[in-house]
Amino acid sequence: MNLLIKELEEAFKNSIEDLVLSRKERKDLKEQLSNSHLKPNEADWLLSRLRDLAMEHAGRAHPEVLVAWFYEGAKLLRQATAATDNHSRAYFSPGEACRDAILSQLRAARKQIDICVFTISDNIIRDALVSAHKLGKRIRIISDNDKSNDMGSDIHFLSRLGIPVRLDETEDHMHHKFAVFDRKLLLNGSYNWTRSAAERNFENIALTEDSSLITAYQTEFDRLWKKLA
Repeated sequence: MNLLIKELEEAFKNSIEDLVLSRKERKDLKEQLSNSHLKPNEADWLLSRLRDLAMEHAGRAHPEVLVAWFYEGAKLLRQATAATDNHSRAYFSPGEACRDAILSQLRAARKQIDICVFTISDNIIRDALVSAHKLGKRIRIISDNDKSNDMGSDIHFLSRLGIPVRLDETEDHMHHKFAVFDRKLLLNGSYNWTRSAAERNFENIALTEDSSLITAYQTEFDRLWKKLA
């Protein structure tokens, strides 16, 4: 993470200490952000940090106060990236970029998350799925039956929690790695949802809001979901 992003994170942390984003703080942050030329993945990461900061202060103030602070900060981020084409963006590993992209969308999704992946064994992603499930988000997972029995796989754990899971029981592999969020955003790429994908492998993820692609992938998910019932 570069120094500028750390400085922006610190500025947001300082602004929440009194639970209010003051006019001066807004002005200063707006100036910092306008000079930052944020990349989409950096803006996504900062947005997820805003949410984390609000949650960390949950015991100090009424929820409406924290929601107001969060949306003021999110508005500044949105304005800072308005000139950037955010309809599609790419992330690469090794490193945290791909995992952070997944975590950001799991947090940002409002109602529905459809996941079609070869395997899930990254406990950080698992915990984010558990949190989303507890918040009442509708999650469906399609995965591969062979990989679900690997040591470290989280598929059966998530199923036992009540998250609907369907497995490909054929001799072939269900080798997709995509997810659709609220039928409005598609995440797709080579990235397996594993620790090794973040720490060692050369992988990629693309996010897009292209409606034709989202429709195609959602249709394929729904087809597989019905087929594997």
